[in-house]
Formats: sequence, C-alpha cells, structure tokens
Amino acid sequence: MGDKEFLINSCGVNTIFFENQSENQRFIDVYRWEFEIRGETTIVGSRDAEITFPGIGEYRGVMMVNPGLDCGDTAEIFVNLFPSIHADFSFDYDTCIAGPTVFTDMSSTGADRIVNWQWEFGEGGLSADQHPVYNYPIPGNHTISLSVTDNNECTDMEEKLLPYFPVPPLIIVEPSTFVGCTPGHVFFNNLSVPIDSTYDIHWDFGDGNTGSTISPRHIYENPGLFTVEVDITSPIGCFTSASFPNWIEIKQSPAAAFSFTPEIPSNFNPTVSFVNNSQNAISYVWQFDQFGRSFDNDPIFTFPDTGMYFVQLIATHENGCMDTSIQQIDVIPRVTYFMPNAFTPNDDGRNDEFRGNGFTTGMQAFELSIWSRWGELLFVTNSPEDAWNGRKDNTGQLIPPGVYVYKVSYVDPRGQPVQFDGFATLIR
Repeated sequence: MGDKEFLINSCGVNTIFFENQSENQRFIDVYRWEFEIRGETTIVGSRDAEITFPGIGEYRGVMMVNPGLDCGDTAEIFVNLFPSIHADFSFDYDTCIAGPTVFTDMSSTGADRIVNWQWEFGEGGLSADQHPVYNYPIPGNHTISLSVTDNNECTDMEEKLLPYFPVPPLIIVEPSTFVGCTPGHVFFNNLSVPIDSTYDIHWDFGDGNTGSTISPRHIYENPGLFTVEVDITSPIGCFTSASFPNWIEIKQSPAAAFSFTPEIPSNFNPTVSFVNNSQNAISYVWQFDQFGRSFDNDPIFTFPDTGMYFVQLIATHENGCMDTSIQQIDVIPRVTYFMPNAFTPNDDGRNDEFRGNGFTTGMQAFELSIWSRWGELLFVTNSPEDAWNGRKDNTGQLIPPGVYVYKVSYVDPRGQPVQFDGFATLIR
C-alpha cells in the first residue's frame, strides 16, 4: 500500500475502531470519514471513528482532514472482513502410567481451511502436526498452547493445562556395582521416567536401611547378598514398585594395619622394622614411598635419607577384596655437639685445644664463644670445626689457667634453635 493507503484485515470482528494518527492537530479544523457500505455512504465527522460493517467482504473508505481547504489531506482505507477462526483441542493420556499423550485438533474456521498448526507442549516440546502424539520426558503441570492459521492468514491461540504426574511404566535402576567389598559404596542411578523431586520414593537396600532420594548412595557395612526394593508414588497417588532379588553382593574385606620400630627413626638409625597387624588377609604388598617394595609379612627397610615418607600396606583377602593402611614416617635429621670440660694447651700434642665433637651435618647459624669470669670475650667462631687454643682470639697472649665460660648456639636441620653453656677448665 502507498503512504496514504491503509489495509485493515479483521477476522470475525465486524466493528472496527479507527484511530486517527494525523499530525499537527492544531492546524486541523475538520475531520471526515467516509465508507461505502452496500451502495450507501457512511459519514463520521469526529477525529476517531468506530464503524460496524454488515458482514464478510471488502470495504473501501477515506479519511480526510480539512476537506475543501488549501491545507487538507486524504488517506484511502481498505477493509477486509474475514470469517472468524477458533483454536481448540483435546488430549488423552493415562493419568497413572506414563505413555504417549494424544492431542486432537478441534479448531474451526469460516474460511476455506486451516493451513498451519503450531503446538507447544509446555516443557520445550514442539510440533507442527495437526494431531500430534507426544511423550513427556518429565512430569509437571504443563501449559499446552495451540496456534492455528487459516488461508486468510487469520490466527487464533488456545491454552490448556495438562497435569502430568504418572509413574514410570518400567522402573530402571543402574547400580554403580553389583559386587563390592566392605564397606560397599553403591550408587543407585535411577533412570526411570518420568519422576522428579515431587514424587515420594522409598528404597529398601536389604540391610535394614532405607532411602528417599531419586538416585541414592548407600554404604553396605557388612558382607552379604542383598535384595533391593523401590516404591514410587506420584503427587496424585499413582503407585508402582520393583524388587531386585539378591542384587548386590558385598564381600568381607581384610583390615590392613601395621606398626614399626623405632617409632622415631633418624639419620643415626634409618633402618625400620615393620610388624604386620592386618587381619583376614592372605597376601601383602608394602610400598615404601617411591624407594622400595616388599611382599614379606614383616619387612625391614632402610630409608635413603632423612625426611617424610609414606609407607603403604595393601592387604588382600582370599576373596580378592583389599584394604590399605598408610602411615607417614618421619626420619629425623639429628645433629650432636658435645664439649669437653678441660684442656691442657702445653704443646705436648695431647688435649692442646678446647674442641667440640659431634655430628654437625645440617647444623646452621653455629656460634661458639669463650668468656672470662669478668665478661671478657676471649674467643668466638662460627664453625663447629674450630677450637680454642688458650690464647686471646687464638693469636694473642696466653690466657692464665682457670675456669672459663663457654656458650654454644646453633639451629638444627628442622629450624629449631639450640643453646647451651658450660665451663672450660684451662690447665697448663
């Protein structure tokens, strides 16, 4: 249509309201609507107009502003009145046993025919069939909508609520395992449809315990052969159940355990004796971190260095079930440093120096200092290998015989500070 031509299609409605959208209203003094209806002219002189047409057909009219004046304008109007169209449908399904829902189109039109159907089933499903069949994957109150279009492009839409809460036609459960060892962890994956959290679900795991979730996890603490049962009740009272006789077999597991000596191994004693305290087992595998393996009942292992190690014992029952015990063993890095109580710096080659002895690998921030009774510093060193020769700073004048104070401090390999002091007797 042109800029000043307007087409209006109406489906089943004979009375039409025309809203005038002419601009610059302050310059408009006169409005005039004219419609040719069955050979007669209907005239309306208001800004907007409401016209009732006598029936189906094509009608023509004009809308004029300031007719006969210099500043006037005219628009042509074409009106098509089509027969009415009415969307309607019905559905049929078993309310208690899940299955297909059959939808029947009951729409009507005064036109030649309906040419298009658009179904929306309320949970994402769609169809363009006239009479579709749909299987709902989930329960719920589903709002069904049907939109229909006839050959005049007239449309109508109808909505209806479908309460869909049946129970599954077949209960399907997939356990994570059928054979396990105590404690037996089993996940029961419920693949039955349609169910959701609004359903009442009761599980009997066969060992005196029950569950109520859709897909439960259960732990069988004792060995045995167990029958599993499940009952499902929908929100509207529909019921179904299933029993799986002797379904889950749980075997006895061994109990892996061990002890060891010494309880605090160190770099002075890195060899550890292990005692197997396992029960109900016939074979064993020991893993000493990444440094060794043994199949002995009570192995002995020497750790290659100080530090933290994980020792793992896997015990196997005669039925094949296994249990694992893991302990962390700390091989402590020890240092020692001992001081004498006297020395004789007389150059005879025997006991001429005041020297500490011990295992000093890993020792940090070492300091040995020698002091007179009056608080004079006579000697200091940061090396545990150094010794005092009885002279001031080991190079000065001879120190007279007597009793002197020594102080020792260091940090051990684990970062712990150590301090001690004592007396050094200088004999000449």
